[in-house]
Amino acid sequence: MAGRRNLPKQRKYGLDWEPLMVDAAIEMQMIRQGGTYKGHGNGLFFHFKAFISLLWPEHVWHKWSELALKTYLENKIVCVIGPASSGKSHDAALYILADFYVWSDCTTVLVSSTEREMLELRVWGEIKKYHRMAKDRYPELIPGNLIESRQRIITDSRFENADGRDFRNGLCGIPLKKGGAYQGLGSMIGIKNKRVRLMCDEAHLCPRVFVDAFSNLRKNPDFQGIALGNPKETTDALGVMGEPSAELGGWDGAIDQTPKTKTWPTRFAGGICLQLRGDDSPNHDVPEGAPVPYPFLITRKAMADDADFYGESSLSYTMMNLGIMPRGQGLRRVITRQACLKFGSMNEAIWKDDKQTKIGFCDPAYGAIGGDRAVFGWLKFGSDPNGKQIIALMETMLVPVSALESELPEDQIALFVKSQCEHIGIPPQNFFFDSTGRGSLVGALARLWSPSVGLVEFGGKPTERVVSSDVRVTCRERYFNFVSELWFALSLTVQSGQFRGMTEEVINEGGMREWGFVGANRIQVEPKEKMKLKSGRSPDLVDAVVCGIEGARRHGFMITMSVAKSDAFHGDGWKQRFKDRMARVESNHRLNYAL
Repeated sequence: MAGRRNLPKQRKYGLDWEPLMVDAAIEMQMIRQGGTYKGHGNGLFFHFKAFISLLWPEHVWHKWSELALKTYLENKIVCVIGPASSGKSHDAALYILADFYVWSDCTTVLVSSTEREMLELRVWGEIKKYHRMAKDRYPELIPGNLIESRQRIITDSRFENADGRDFRNGLCGIPLKKGGAYQGLGSMIGIKNKRVRLMCDEAHLCPRVFVDAFSNLRKNPDFQGIALGNPKETTDALGVMGEPSAELGGWDGAIDQTPKTKTWPTRFAGGICLQLRGDDSPNHDVPEGAPVPYPFLITRKAMADDADFYGESSLSYTMMNLGIMPRGQGLRRVITRQACLKFGSMNEAIWKDDKQTKIGFCDPAYGAIGGDRAVFGWLKFGSDPNGKQIIALMETMLVPVSALESELPEDQIALFVKSQCEHIGIPPQNFFFDSTGRGSLVGALARLWSPSVGLVEFGGKPTERVVSSDVRVTCRERYFNFVSELWFALSLTVQSGQFRGMTEEVINEGGMREWGFVGANRIQVEPKEKMKLKSGRSPDLVDAVVCGIEGARRHGFMITMSVAKSDAFHGDGWKQRFKDRMARVESNHRLNYAL
């Protein structure tokens, strides 16, 4: 020890360091200081890159890996989308490990994927591999003890019994799917630490409920969330995380689709999406026919082979080779953010006068049975300064229903909506709710308020009214069932420029529901249970709003959605015209008898 104290200090980056201090330890100290100390240093990116290169000298840097590191260091919410063989999991694993090593005394890292096996095959397998390599090179410097059976790396080594250790400082692999069902991050939601990192690999295979963990974990003093995957669907976890900001128009907006790697701000505050384009692979930076510089990344030949097999317009090629979100998904969504922005649905209502009709609405649920929520709200409709009818969504709220109360759940709902409507000035005949299978609530409202409330039976057949004032086709001809008619009334109200006060919550829920064509070319929105399984939630908010629009229509609101003349003779309208024509022919050939 005395000999070591007599050694001269070593100098690096204009600073004096302890004798025999390894370069990796110096880089760790520079990173802890934010990349500069006392005016010396080269910045966080430089020192992070140097630290990773010392730990894993076999790591090959290229433009994608450098951009990924820069993006991780500069942003708290990061989504990385790209093709297969783009190094997403590898680069994220190195960054997460290096970040943990520097602040191992106060950092919790949650690493998730769909299943335990996928964790081992992908990102957790990468983390284990490179942790062992770093430990072998710097056994005294690198913290963390691997517990293979628990998929954990922890810093606490005080106990031989793994169950007695403190797991807060360390890395933990979490499979989101157990026994065929998604469990989410429920067990990890309450984790508290000075620094928390959450990374999800294969996020395109995870439902959007994964994203819900962010709202809780972001409460930690220093939180970072990372999602990785191949773009497949705008409503899965990856699609939600990477969705362009409202200013960019979401996924249906004018996103730059030139074949270049790029970033854009997302809908999350401080969030960014990094898109690695397959046709901008670092292997494309050399002339065609030249030796491939990075064999572990996607190549021209691999893309050409997949194009020949799948076709360049296929989902597989778009997702696994180009690494871009398939275009036009909004065409099969009931509503989209782009449409709401285009037609002014999020604007505040401007009225011609004070003659508006107030409508209350509710989608009831009893104590969140089946994950459903009881939602109440109200809207009003009237004329804008140009004399056009518009609807304005005024307010939505959850109805408090408690199993601890002595009153029946339906009585609690009835008393709540009665109180709210009386406060707002909505008469019972202007209140509408989903009455499907809720006979007890119908009785409670009649008993505690009025039998004049409006019932909306979601499970019924479409009505005989026309789709809109300018689309002279009956709803029964256009839609498969009444719930489809109700939801498309919202869609048409938006597209006709008649909706105001649209909220992000309504857009998010409405944008999750798909639609398609069924028998006789009629439109059907996807069943509620299928939507709940895909999105992890029930569309209670939009169900409530469409009740309000239905109520407005019953009280005189008319959707004025127009169509081009060239399109007027396409669709189901030919049926009615054919029926009218046959009726005239039959009438002309009918015998008339005179008395």
